[in-house]
Amino acid sequence: MIELWRGVVNAWECDELGHMNVRFYLAKASQAIANLAEAAGLNPIHRPDASATLIARDIHVRFLAETHPGAPVFIEGGILDHDATSATAVLVMRHSGSGKPAASYRLVLGHASPKDGRDFAWPRRFAERADRLAVDYPDFAAPRGLSLDTPATKASLERADALGLQPIGRGRFGPQEMDGFGWLGLEFLLGRISDSVTNFAGAFPEEWEMHARGGGDRIGSALLECHIRPHRWPRAGDGYVVRSGLKSAGPKVRNLVHWVLEPATGRPWWTMEGVAAPMDLEARRLREVPDAVREALETACIDGLSA
Repeated sequence: MIELWRGVVNAWECDELGHMNVRFYLAKASQAIANLAEAAGLNPIHRPDASATLIARDIHVRFLAETHPGAPVFIEGGILDHDATSATAVLVMRHSGSGKPAASYRLVLGHASPKDGRDFAWPRRFAERADRLAVDYPDFAAPRGLSLDTPATKASLERADALGLQPIGRGRFGPQEMDGFGWLGLEFLLGRISDSVTNFAGAFPEEWEMHARGGGDRIGSALLECHIRPHRWPRAGDGYVVRSGLKSAGPKVRNLVHWVLEPATGRPWWTMEGVAAPMDLEARRLREVPDAVREALETACIDGLSA
């Protein structure tokens, strides 16, 4: 793997859990992808005047170790495979001091027109350079709590109503969230979920009850792994609603499915499955789930729910 990004975890990138918010893992990965593209012989893919860019078609992230304010980190990566119009990239964020992995990424990237988002063939120079950037898939990056092979769901507002998916977030996309082409920036695929998930009382009753009491135990909901499927890319001013359901629940973790939908049409912007757990913010470890809570969560699971 080659180094693609190096920097630090800024205090303003950290959230109420005391570590870097999940959106910034994708923000830094976006810069790493641009540097990987350049290493593969492409022109700058994020410039507003670019004739080609790379658009994420499928994203898998594992969060392997906490990153706290001030921590120096770097991202390395390469190309796992490619075809005529797309490539699969593997990235690893590491702590600079120890080299310990902090996160891993597997991204399917389409070589696309920034005007209409359609994929088209790589330039001739790409194939040779991509082969020189070839990497193996690290064992620690492989999916653990979910499957990447599950067929994509037909998400819609109508289906969300029929399944009883809980509304946990709603709003509008702002101009500050757009990239140089006017499309939603990669990091907000996680950012909007992060901004909404605390409202998911059915999946995190421990945290919901804490807030209902006005305080008490220091509990947060920690994302351990996620699989994101972008369907369409919003523009500034477009609206969204997040509808969520519980797919499964275990002794510590629970699988959540989120559909981010356009209210005006009912069509999906993106869908996501996440593996998450309540975290004890004092002890800095996952909380054990009492049997009664786990049984209630299992009862609330929706059969066949997928992202």
